[in-house]
Amino acid sequence: MTKIRYATTGLIIAAVIIVFTAVSFIGPITADAQQVIKIFINGSEVYSDVQPIIINSRTMVPIRAISEGLGMDVEWDALNRHVIISNPALDLIDENSEADVIPKDGQLSIMGSSAVSAEALRQLMLANNPQAPADLPELYLQIARDYGIRGDVAFCQAAKETGWWKYGGLVQPYQNNYCGLSATGAAATGSEDLRGADPFRVWFTEGVHGAIFKTRADGVEAHIQHLYAYASKSSLPAGKTLVDPRFVLVSRGIASTWSDLDGRWAVPGIGYGQSIMNDYYARIAQNNSTQTKTLTQAEKIEQLEKENQLLKLEILRLQKLAQ
Repeated sequence: MTKIRYATTGLIIAAVIIVFTAVSFIGPITADAQQVIKIFINGSEVYSDVQPIIINSRTMVPIRAISEGLGMDVEWDALNRHVIISNPALDLIDENSEADVIPKDGQLSIMGSSAVSAEALRQLMLANNPQAPADLPELYLQIARDYGIRGDVAFCQAAKETGWWKYGGLVQPYQNNYCGLSATGAAATGSEDLRGADPFRVWFTEGVHGAIFKTRADGVEAHIQHLYAYASKSSLPAGKTLVDPRFVLVSRGIASTWSDLDGRWAVPGIGYGQSIMNDYYARIAQNNSTQTKTLTQAEKIEQLEKENQLLKLEILRLQKLAQ
């Protein structure tokens, strides 16, 4: 018999699994040790000195390996015979209070919830380019949420790709192409294969570099779909139409973190993902710290929690520069 109790104290969320010594099984216990079982968490293999095993057609995995692989702490209370699993890390929360944990190495996953509000993104965007489309932050957060992608970081990637929507490269503002999709250095012929993408929402024009999207929302969704192709092996969410003409060219699920995009999204792309996090995303904390808006106590706590995580990213960046 197993009982799971969840308790929240401050910023620590702990799950206490109470293990009873008296466990009765119905029928004989049979173990299948013929095949080696491997454990993968977010695409990375987890190694353990205690190997998983199949007992009575049930796969049993070592709880310490799984928990520590997810960044949790595992303790054994010998007196009470309790296994205590806790996550002391402060969670980032988005506007819908969906929590996600920043990995200890600072490499944030592409999949996950946004931590920064649309208003904070807009303030940073307009501070760098007052002429940038004001509705882009909402579009990124709303559309990315449908795909389970971190829209706030995707927004920062778009800021990097477009130079805060000042462009100046091959892609032009009217194309609504915020991540350089199909801008390979050669102008389009107009007869490019859309590879299943909706021709009413995306197309190519002779002499133009990169794909052209009908609306800003289409351009944002194509960007999010391209990230989704890199970070997930799943089909598009129900009801979604393909807008990214390069979606099928991606090796699905090959990049789980932003740093995994190095050499894939951009070539040679050395430090590409780190630049998104350090040169763009981490700046939001600095920008937020200058706000003078009167906040409620709950809003102040939420803002400080978000700034705390973003400042941790800035500290990591400075530490790397000092090495």
